[in-house]
Amino acid sequence: MRIEGWRVAIAAALALPCLAGAADAQIVRSPDEIRACLCKEQTVASLDAEVQAQSRAYEAKRQAFAALDKRVQASRPRVDVNNPADVEAFKHLLAERDEAGDNLAGPVTESYAAAVKRYNAAVADYNGACAGKAFDQDVLAEQKRTLSCPKL
Repeated sequence: MRIEGWRVAIAAALALPCLAGAADAQIVRSPDEIRACLCKEQTVASLDAEVQAQSRAYEAKRQAFAALDKRVQASRPRVDVNNPADVEAFKHLLAERDEAGDNLAGPVTESYAAAVKRYNAAVADYNGACAGKAFDQDVLAEQKRTLSCPKL
Protein backbone atom coordinates (compact mmCIF):
# COMPACT_ATOMS: atom_id res chain seq x y z
CA MET A 1 0.00 0.00 0.00
CA ARG A 2 2.79 2.37 0.88
CA ILE A 3 4.58 1.72 -2.45
CA GLU A 4 1.42 2.63 -4.38
CA GLY A 5 1.43 6.08 -2.72
CA TRP A 6 4.98 6.69 -3.94
CA ARG A 7 4.10 5.59 -7.46
CA VAL A 8 1.28 8.14 -7.57
CA ALA A 9 3.56 10.87 -6.23
CA ILE A 10 6.28 10.05 -8.76
CA ALA A 11 3.78 9.94 -11.63
CA ALA A 12 2.39 13.32 -10.57
CA ALA A 13 5.89 14.82 -10.34
CA LEU A 14 6.73 13.51 -13.83
CA ALA A 15 3.52 14.95 -15.27
CA LEU A 16 4.08 18.48 -13.94
CA PRO A 17 6.55 19.54 -16.64
CA CYS A 18 4.14 18.26 -19.30
CA LEU A 19 1.25 20.22 -17.83
CA ALA A 20 3.37 23.33 -17.51
CA GLY A 21 4.48 22.94 -21.14
CA ALA A 22 0.83 22.78 -22.27
CA ALA A 23 0.00 25.92 -20.35
CA ASP A 24 3.00 27.73 -21.84
CA ALA A 25 2.21 26.58 -25.41
CA GLN A 26 2.45 29.31 -27.99
CA ILE A 27 -0.87 30.56 -29.21
CA VAL A 28 -0.94 31.24 -32.94
CA ARG A 29 -2.20 34.76 -33.57
CA SER A 30 -1.09 35.25 -37.17
CA PRO A 31 -4.17 35.65 -39.39
CA ASP A 32 -2.23 34.27 -42.36
CA GLU A 33 -1.15 31.15 -40.49
CA ILE A 34 -4.65 30.59 -39.11
CA ARG A 35 -6.19 31.11 -42.55
CA ALA A 36 -3.72 28.65 -44.07
CA CYS A 37 -4.65 26.04 -41.48
CA LEU A 38 -8.36 26.62 -42.02
CA CYS A 39 -7.86 26.19 -45.76
CA LYS A 40 -5.86 23.01 -45.18
CA GLU A 41 -8.66 21.75 -42.95
CA GLN A 42 -11.20 22.60 -45.67
CA THR A 43 -9.09 20.74 -48.23
CA VAL A 44 -8.95 17.66 -46.01
CA ALA A 45 -12.74 17.72 -45.58
CA SER A 46 -13.29 18.10 -49.32
CA LEU A 47 -10.88 15.30 -50.17
CA ASP A 48 -12.46 13.10 -47.50
CA ALA A 49 -15.80 13.53 -49.26
CA GLU A 50 -14.12 12.63 -52.56
CA VAL A 51 -12.58 9.49 -51.04
CA GLN A 52 -15.97 8.46 -49.66
CA ALA A 53 -17.58 8.93 -53.08
CA GLN A 54 -14.78 6.98 -54.77
CA SER A 55 -15.14 4.25 -52.16
CA ARG A 56 -18.85 3.93 -52.90
CA ALA A 57 -18.18 3.83 -56.66
CA TYR A 58 -15.47 1.21 -56.18
CA GLU A 59 -17.72 -0.91 -53.97
CA ALA A 60 -20.59 -0.72 -56.47
CA LYS A 61 -18.29 -1.83 -59.32
CA ARG A 62 -16.81 -4.58 -57.16
CA GLN A 63 -20.27 -5.88 -56.29
CA ALA A 64 -21.34 -5.73 -59.95
CA PHE A 65 -18.26 -7.72 -60.93
CA ALA A 66 -18.88 -10.24 -58.13
CA ALA A 67 -22.51 -10.69 -59.26
CA LEU A 68 -21.42 -11.27 -62.87
CA ASP A 69 -18.74 -13.70 -61.73
CA LYS A 70 -21.32 -15.58 -59.68
CA ARG A 71 -23.60 -15.77 -62.74
CA VAL A 72 -20.70 -17.14 -64.79
CA GLN A 73 -19.94 -19.79 -62.18
CA ALA A 74 -23.61 -20.78 -61.93
CA SER A 75 -24.13 -20.81 -65.72
CA ARG A 76 -21.00 -22.73 -66.68
CA PRO A 77 -22.26 -26.23 -65.78
CA ARG A 78 -25.63 -25.60 -67.48
CA VAL A 79 -24.21 -24.58 -70.87
CA ASP A 80 -25.11 -27.08 -73.56
CA VAL A 81 -21.95 -27.07 -75.66
CA ASN A 82 -23.92 -28.62 -78.53
CA ASN A 83 -26.31 -25.64 -78.59
CA PRO A 84 -24.74 -22.63 -80.38
CA ALA A 85 -27.21 -20.22 -78.71
CA ASP A 86 -26.14 -21.42 -75.22
CA VAL A 87 -22.46 -21.09 -76.15
CA GLU A 88 -22.98 -17.58 -77.55
CA ALA A 89 -24.97 -16.47 -74.49
CA PHE A 90 -22.23 -17.80 -72.22
CA LYS A 91 -19.51 -16.07 -74.28
CA HIS A 92 -21.48 -12.84 -74.00
CA LEU A 93 -21.75 -13.28 -70.23
CA LEU A 94 -18.00 -13.97 -70.02
CA ALA A 95 -17.23 -10.85 -72.07
CA GLU A 96 -19.49 -8.76 -69.81
CA ARG A 97 -17.78 -10.15 -66.70
CA ASP A 98 -14.31 -9.61 -68.18
CA GLU A 99 -15.16 -6.01 -69.10
CA ALA A 100 -16.43 -5.38 -65.57
CA GLY A 101 -13.24 -6.94 -64.15
CA ASP A 102 -11.02 -4.83 -66.41
CA ASN A 103 -12.92 -1.68 -65.44
CA LEU A 104 -12.64 -2.55 -61.75
CA ALA A 105 -8.93 -3.39 -62.00
CA GLY A 106 -8.18 -0.34 -64.11
CA PRO A 107 -9.93 3.03 -64.01
CA VAL A 108 -12.09 2.45 -60.94
CA THR A 109 -9.24 1.21 -58.74
CA GLU A 110 -6.82 3.82 -60.10
CA SER A 111 -9.30 6.64 -59.46
CA TYR A 112 -9.96 5.43 -55.92
CA ALA A 113 -6.23 5.02 -55.21
CA ALA A 114 -5.50 8.51 -56.56
CA ALA A 115 -8.22 10.01 -54.34
CA VAL A 116 -6.79 8.22 -51.29
CA LYS A 117 -3.29 9.42 -52.18
CA ARG A 118 -4.44 13.06 -52.48
CA TYR A 119 -6.33 12.77 -49.18
CA ASN A 120 -3.35 11.25 -47.35
CA ALA A 121 -1.06 13.99 -48.68
CA ALA A 122 -3.50 16.69 -47.52
CA VAL A 123 -3.78 15.11 -44.06
CA ALA A 124 0.02 14.92 -43.77
CA ASP A 125 0.27 18.56 -44.86
CA TYR A 126 -2.35 19.62 -42.31
CA ASN A 127 -0.77 17.56 -39.53
CA GLY A 128 2.68 18.96 -40.26
CA ALA A 129 1.58 22.57 -40.30
CA CYS A 130 -1.45 22.80 -38.04
CA ALA A 131 -2.14 19.80 -35.81
CA GLY A 132 -1.71 20.39 -32.12
CA LYS A 133 -1.48 24.17 -32.40
CA ALA A 134 -3.52 26.49 -30.24
CA PHE A 135 -5.14 29.32 -32.15
CA ASP A 136 -6.25 32.68 -30.84
CA GLN A 137 -10.02 32.24 -30.71
CA ASP A 138 -10.83 35.80 -31.75
CA VAL A 139 -8.56 35.69 -34.80
CA LEU A 140 -9.84 32.19 -35.60
CA ALA A 141 -13.45 33.36 -35.52
CA GLU A 142 -12.64 36.36 -37.73
CA GLN A 143 -10.80 34.19 -40.25
CA LYS A 144 -13.69 31.70 -40.35
CA ARG A 145 -16.12 34.54 -41.07
CA THR A 146 -14.10 35.86 -44.00
CA LEU A 147 -12.45 32.62 -45.15
CA SER A 148 -11.68 32.37 -48.83
CA CYS A 149 -9.52 29.46 -49.91
CA PRO A 150 -8.01 28.69 -53.31
CA LYS A 151 -9.89 26.15 -55.44
CA LEU A 152 -8.61 22.60 -55.39
